[in-house]
Amino acid sequence: MGRDGAVTSRRQFLKLGAAGLVAAAFPWPVRRAASSYRVGVGRSSDPYAATLRAISASAEWQPGLLADRTVLIKPNLVAAASPESGAVTDPQVVRAVVDLALSANAAQVKIIEGFPGGSNFSACGYGFLDNYGGTGRVSLVDLDSLPAVLTPVTGGLAYRQIAMPELTLAPDTYLISVAKLKTHSEALATLATKNVFGLPPVTPYKPPQENGRFAMHYRGLHQATLDINLARPIDFAVIDGIWGMEGYGPFSGTPVRMNTIVAGPNPVAVDRVCLEAMEIAQPLVQHLTYAAQLGLGPADLGSVQIRGDSLATRAFNLPLFPPRVEYPQLDRPVFYPAGGQETTASFTVSRPCVYRVAVVRTSDITMDVEHVRLLRGWTGTQAGSVVLSWDGRDDQGALVAPGTYTVRVEADGGQPARNAFATAWVEVVAQPIVRRVFLPMIAR
Repeated sequence: MGRDGAVTSRRQFLKLGAAGLVAAAFPWPVRRAASSYRVGVGRSSDPYAATLRAISASAEWQPGLLADRTVLIKPNLVAAASPESGAVTDPQVVRAVVDLALSANAAQVKIIEGFPGGSNFSACGYGFLDNYGGTGRVSLVDLDSLPAVLTPVTGGLAYRQIAMPELTLAPDTYLISVAKLKTHSEALATLATKNVFGLPPVTPYKPPQENGRFAMHYRGLHQATLDINLARPIDFAVIDGIWGMEGYGPFSGTPVRMNTIVAGPNPVAVDRVCLEAMEIAQPLVQHLTYAAQLGLGPADLGSVQIRGDSLATRAFNLPLFPPRVEYPQLDRPVFYPAGGQETTASFTVSRPCVYRVAVVRTSDITMDVEHVRLLRGWTGTQAGSVVLSWDGRDDQGALVAPGTYTVRVEADGGQPARNAFATAWVEVVAQPIVRRVFLPMIAR
């Protein structure tokens, strides 16, 4: 059904129930921002040596946090390619992290990845890491083969609950995002924070005729990226920039030799250092802006101490990426249409584009999208703010039933960029909203 109909049946989604898709009882605790951050840089043509150098330089690697725990290492293996392509994490970078985890007495080290059609471990040169060391402590794990659960997303921007592999939510796990330094045709850059987009199982979020979790894109790629980071925060981040990628990433860009590894415990801080290396302006990557707004990391490099080797910089060629659309702000996120109330939605777009806005109903249990009201059809606009109202009626003019609805913005920035999406929830209530006023007691 195209972008409006990124749907699957409830039956298809709930088939995962046999594999353990049930509600998780508790959300994962989120580590909030600090007053300062240390990020290490290692520079060498040897990926193993550069990784050890960067992690050591950060002065933030704490072996005691890994002892007797299951360490989950999430590389970026989006294609059956070599590290020299710039598309995938070098296995020697991962090997260095595995060796550090083993020396920290980790109980198990699991190298995890999930991608449509199966994992790319063998094609990316990871075969030697299965049972690495011969002790049975290291394994390669295809996340799509594991049971999944619905876990709450406290403060989520696009989801209130997300399907996640049970393994990733186990309390004795320590998650290391070992990402790639590369551009991205929708997110502009894909680094440590974006890398965990590969954690949720593919099936619940893969629309027909699409090759990936594009149902999440239709909620707002940057919003969904933040929600995954809220559902399962990263414990340590490493970026493989031995070979990076510029241009039309994450698959088809041009390799760039940088001989750089960046590492640290706060993925937002690590990503900000990488944007500096790529000479990408910090505000351009929306999910990092949202992360800073939610207190998950720094808004810029002002509070980041870069340690170790000097940071090499190079102006990466950027893809034609979609307009940046800020998710709608509602003056009345809860309103009473039967009493004549309206809600006003406002949002901004970063450059001239055509856009449309609709009210839809969505579900965290299925990919179903039910159209309710077209607030504005395809319309051209310059960069700036857009404001429009909804009176709580559908396309036929009837008042909608009480419940939760989604205001969804779609912006078309022209080919070859995909369209950008942004969403916000609005609650329709059946009774007037009573605001209680408490008057001070008068002394008698």
